[in-house]
Amino acid sequence: MDERLPQYLHKPVQILWFGSDEFVLVITVIFVAVIVGGMLGWALVAGLLLFVPWLRTKPRGFIPHMAWRWGLVRWSNYPGPTQTRFYE
Repeated sequence: MDERLPQYLHKPVQILWFGSDEFVLVITVIFVAVIVGGMLGWALVAGLLLFVPWLRTKPRGFIPHMAWRWGLVRWSNYPGPTQTRFYE
């Protein structure tokens, strides 16, 4: 089985001109906007057009860390977002 590695490991994986996390966000929002339709669908697309440039000012991995902070994602062997003390 062949594994494909990027040429430079410090560069993010890109699909079209989006990073991998941006691409998932764009596809999800467009999919939901098509299903919802109408003014709400257009509002989702407009929100996406405002969110992506703001997201590009943040460091890589900002979306998964934001999901962890909100409690949407749980990482194994890692303290939760509400813990103030951690002993290894």
